[in-house]
Amino acid sequence: MAEQLALVVREVERLVTAPYVPSLQDLYGIFQQCSSSTLESWAFCKPCQVSALGDVLVEALSRSRVALPLITAFSSASSFRDALLDRHQTILDAFLQKALGTNEHEYIPACIALLSSPLPADVVPPARIAPFIAKLVGMMSDSPCIDTISPLYKIMKGLQRSPKVLDDIPSEVMSNLQVEFTKTLRNFDDHMGNLLCLGTFAQIALARPPPSQNQHGSEAPSWLLNINHFFGPKRGLKTLDLVVLRVILACSSSCNLAPSQAAESIKLAIYIADATQLDQKHAWMASNSSKLAKLCEKAGRDGLDNATRTMVIIFLLTLVPARSLPPQVRDSGLKTLFSKDSQAVLESVPPQFISRLSKSLAASTRVLILMQILTQHQQVSGGSAAPDLLNFTCSTLKDSQNRNQKTVSTLRLASLVLVGVQEVDPEVMLSNISSSLAAFKQGLAEMLESFPRRPSKDNCSESSVCLSQQCTMQNKLFLSLFKLYNSVSSAQNGGDTLMQPIVGYVEKSLPSGSCLFSQGSKKELPESLPLLDRNRFSPPRVSRNWRQDMTSAFMETSRNTQVTMMQKIEDACFELERRCFDVEGPVRAAEEQRDQFAEESRQLKEHIEQQELRLSEFSESFAGLHDENARLEEQMQNESARAEQLSKSLASVKEELQGQQWHSEKAICVEREQSRSKELEMMAALTEKDDQIEDLQEEMRRLQTENERTRQTLDLVTKEKDASLDTSGYLKEELAVMRDALEQSRLLAVRKEDEVKRLLAEEDDLRMEVGTLKTTVDEQNTEVERLIFVLQESEKKMSSEVEKLKHDHEAEASRATSETAKQEEEIRQLQAAMHAATLDASKNAQSKDKRILHLEKKIQALRDERAAKAREFSEAQQHIGRLMGVMGFSTNAPGSTSPKHRRTRSSINPAQAASTQQPVSDDEDTQLVQSFESLASFNGPTPKRPRGNRLPQALSTPSAVPRARVQSPTKGLPQCTRQPLATANNISPAKPHASNLSKHSEVDASFQEGQAEENIGGHRLQDFDLDMDLEFSKDLLFSSTAFTGSNDQVVP
Repeated sequence: MAEQLALVVREVERLVTAPYVPSLQDLYGIFQQCSSSTLESWAFCKPCQVSALGDVLVEALSRSRVALPLITAFSSASSFRDALLDRHQTILDAFLQKALGTNEHEYIPACIALLSSPLPADVVPPARIAPFIAKLVGMMSDSPCIDTISPLYKIMKGLQRSPKVLDDIPSEVMSNLQVEFTKTLRNFDDHMGNLLCLGTFAQIALARPPPSQNQHGSEAPSWLLNINHFFGPKRGLKTLDLVVLRVILACSSSCNLAPSQAAESIKLAIYIADATQLDQKHAWMASNSSKLAKLCEKAGRDGLDNATRTMVIIFLLTLVPARSLPPQVRDSGLKTLFSKDSQAVLESVPPQFISRLSKSLAASTRVLILMQILTQHQQVSGGSAAPDLLNFTCSTLKDSQNRNQKTVSTLRLASLVLVGVQEVDPEVMLSNISSSLAAFKQGLAEMLESFPRRPSKDNCSESSVCLSQQCTMQNKLFLSLFKLYNSVSSAQNGGDTLMQPIVGYVEKSLPSGSCLFSQGSKKELPESLPLLDRNRFSPPRVSRNWRQDMTSAFMETSRNTQVTMMQKIEDACFELERRCFDVEGPVRAAEEQRDQFAEESRQLKEHIEQQELRLSEFSESFAGLHDENARLEEQMQNESARAEQLSKSLASVKEELQGQQWHSEKAICVEREQSRSKELEMMAALTEKDDQIEDLQEEMRRLQTENERTRQTLDLVTKEKDASLDTSGYLKEELAVMRDALEQSRLLAVRKEDEVKRLLAEEDDLRMEVGTLKTTVDEQNTEVERLIFVLQESEKKMSSEVEKLKHDHEAEASRATSETAKQEEEIRQLQAAMHAATLDASKNAQSKDKRILHLEKKIQALRDERAAKAREFSEAQQHIGRLMGVMGFSTNAPGSTSPKHRRTRSSINPAQAASTQQPVSDDEDTQLVQSFESLASFNGPTPKRPRGNRLPQALSTPSAVPRARVQSPTKGLPQCTRQPLATANNISPAKPHASNLSKHSEVDASFQEGQAEENIGGHRLQDFDLDMDLEFSKDLLFSSTAFTGSNDQVVP
């Protein structure tokens, strides 16, 4: 800790004294290794560096990317934050403006750090705080967790001095905050989440008074009323219950929180307890003394972290006064204040809590201190803690001659302790320190000679602490001691205020410590803050090598062009992959469904095996029950034999008494001995009965456990069945049967419990009978004949009981036998039903696998058909072009068409044509060749071809002949020359032969059949919901038409 603080001091001094613009990377590296408490200690030990560092960091915001994180980190120290807001009054508003933007997320932690502590009194809150809180509430609503709740808690804690900012927030936002926090409070497993939500509510309640305290009579919003209910009569007791349980959990050894987290959670609990109304605290303490005792026990537990222990003590002092706590708890609080490691105390305990602890201990009047004061090395016993606190403060002030960080930390701790002592009422302080008031006065008189103190040198550039700050702290501490003595002496003298003007004069005469380092490091501040975007920290580079720059620019342009082209190629490939993916989507869905069915089948098989294993376990348990019934029956037979023996013994006693009446005294002695032996036998029988009852109870507990395990298993099975209702409907009936079986088992268990109760009642009856026998034996001392009568009545009663036991045993044995048979029958039914369900599931899986294979074959056939139709359409288009060429609509020579046809055929992928080839009959090839021969005949004059009559039909009707089986029309046509027009008969031109017409009709019929097959294929595709429509552009469809149109214009 000390080494890190020295590194921070040295690096900050280097930055603020540099005559040039310094680099912040070294400070950023040191900041990443130290904690926030180290930064707070730096701000307190070197206040002369605070303002200078703030100016350097603000100036570096426009050129360094680490300036903003450093401002965020150092703002955790309230003195740095106050100096920053004092020197740069617009920085908070500028940060809020950036944080409210869409892409400037790095400014949000900075705004939270600046708002985490109360703003100074001379700083007006910016108007953008309300929208910023609304944004944080929206982020919390989207993802409620500790990371989103903690910023709201910090900001609400910082708004204690300006609570009116909450009025600028829309009611809907605060209502949303209240609702989301209430939902989080219902999750009792979230330890820190519950305390953070209640802590935020506590900060709002402390900032905004309850509606009953509203002076202007305005109606409070509903969200504020709901928040105040957590600390008022409606929910205050429940809040305290929850908070105390959380504190006990944080102190227990089973807590999984880190010591720092446990201390932080207890700090939140202290704020919540402060917000709770006082009458609710009293009501809770009156009815929960056991919880307070438990908490005190946890506070004194060995192995508890010191920071956690101190926070628990402060929490206890928040609820109860110090005199009501155990002595060891109060002694632990004093040990914390008198610790030698004052820096550790300041890091673990917030300053306001140190003052609260000292105030509570100083106000207590019956504290027994049996400890060694670390600073005085003397033993103190009895009295109040106030003299010890004053002695600690005085000794700290006397020994603060060294100029180091430890001395400054000890002075700060003593100042905080004295602040708490000064808050105690002077009358109470007078009663607590009356015996040591003279010594206190003498100590002040001794220190008066060395005060006021002045720094040894004005410049602290090479020191780890600010010398002016240390002297100022010493003078203020001495003045506070003097004020405390003045108030106590005034209370002793009846309110004498003679010394108050003298104290005021001394306070004014104290030297004002000003360090030359802080005065020389002040810079002129800019009028505005140049906040740039976080991604624009590299300034433009100026270069004179224009050739290299031009080359770089061209290279960059070519590189960008290449990247753009590659991106477009990737997009095209991605589009092709996406289309292929969409086409294969049904197959993948079928495969996934098949895998899912296979997985479900496997799970069902495993489940059936588990159920069979459970059934075997149930069978074993039923067998055990049957054996237990047999054992009980044997025991009942033994009891019957024992009862007969008792009856025989009673008869022998009767005969002996009747035959020996004249030996009355001797008979009485013999009867006493026999009664004792009988009593022992009855006690042994009762002991055996107790053992049997315990065995039955143990068996019933085992059965109950087994039933509970079976019920849990059935719940799990029910959930699994609900997830697969569409594929395993038959198992629902089996589950219902199993539930009935479990219900019957439960009824059997209830019957067993009734049987146990009945046996217990019989045991009570037997015990009553033993008492009756004892009474009878006592009466035999005085009247022998009455004893005989009583023995006869007992004999009759025992015989009736024996008969009753026999009858009950027989009924129970018959009932158990019937139940066992019934359970075995149900087990056989369950096994048969599960076997049937297994067969049905396997049959369903096989049928679905067959259907998947059938679907795959159909899809493959549809793919082949689609490729064939595409190929047929393109070849029909080529044939149409050739046909129009041979009919005279082309200006090129006939021989020139052959290469074009060859090029057109070569444009198709041969592998695709081979993979999608289908067999076609030879008759269709012959008909197509003959149709082309008739159309290409040149024996007569070429008839005029009406436009749009024949060609559109050919274009719109795709051929059904595959390309692989079609020959070139130039090979199939006869080698004849065309007749000149001069020799032709112009009046009556040759008409096409009937055979040619019939061939034309056959070609048309074949075209229509191909179109019908295509329609049928389309209907099949619609049945399977497959998107396999042929996508052809209009340019591809009408390319041949445009070519022939140009030829028509050339023909006269």
